[in-house]
Amino acid sequence: MVHEIETPFLWIAQLIDGKPKPWKHYSIDGVMINAYEILGNAKANNDVRKKGIHGYLEFKGPIMMDSGGFQFMKKKELDIDPKKILRLYEESKPNFGVILDHPLGPNLSHEEKMDRWFKTLTNTRMMVANHTTDCIKLVPAVHGHKLDEIEWFLQELDKISAFDFLGIGSLVPSVFSTKGAGGIANVVEIVNFVRKKVPDRRIHVFGVGSTLTMHLMFYAGANSVDSSGWRTKAAYGAIQLPRIGDRYITPRKRHKTYRDLSESEKEILAKCECPVCKKEGLEKLKKSFTSRAMHNAWVFQKEVETARKLISENDYEDYVKEILTNTTFSNVFEYATKLKATV
Repeated sequence: MVHEIETPFLWIAQLIDGKPKPWKHYSIDGVMINAYEILGNAKANNDVRKKGIHGYLEFKGPIMMDSGGFQFMKKKELDIDPKKILRLYEESKPNFGVILDHPLGPNLSHEEKMDRWFKTLTNTRMMVANHTTDCIKLVPAVHGHKLDEIEWFLQELDKISAFDFLGIGSLVPSVFSTKGAGGIANVVEIVNFVRKKVPDRRIHVFGVGSTLTMHLMFYAGANSVDSSGWRTKAAYGAIQLPRIGDRYITPRKRHKTYRDLSESEKEILAKCECPVCKKEGLEKLKKSFTSRAMHNAWVFQKEVETARKLISENDYEDYVKEILTNTTFSNVFEYATKLKATV
């Protein structure tokens, strides 16, 4: 089984029976699937265990299965037995399985945080102790909003096992804010801090893989990110443009203040090499969710490949600076640069 990934790396987050399946049309790094969704779908649950998750998805590359801790939390079903999640992993055989965690929501009291931390650590001990196969690498999730919380949690994880792949969670709400201590600057600070604390381990950041924020995460020290944005943005009528971000191309109701395509951006889109754009172009993107999703996943993947190439050539910082200048993330990039220079 594949336990090594070429970094930086993108996990395309997909519904268990979701369409389209980009990997059937072009190469992608990896797929992330959610255990919560599988356990709630009797047919998929049975078939995934019988065929294996690679066979079910018809994808030979790396697959990570998230525990669904965030979804269980929203449904107030946090009492699920972690052994049930582990059995699903061991029968369906993803390459990576995220340990059942209890994410931190905003505005929790210290007592509530402690309760969730200890439940996550208990689940971690239980899943590590009952893990019976080497074909799946367990990935613990690190949670905290302050550096001292993160440092304590890392120390507790090390008492359980020498994990060489760590996930960082509970950060998604902060990504959507560019202001204040709880905003994306704090996310960058946490990623940078973890990278310096565990320089030889792989770090995954959950849920922050837009075409701009992924570069902030990689620059700060993350090895991989995951994103469902390729689908959700398509559903709202938005497409991704390389080095630019989101643009609306349909008249449907807008959930964010994305800009419309300018004439120069239409020229950029006209040069897109994705299968949809090469064959049918902008008009097809306007009419079809599937086409927009396929295009978005292509752009996401190509941005990661660009990052990989530039990092290997030691030219990545200039690229990140260029694409984030004149965006809401420009100050955050400057902050990330200062953090990287601090020992």
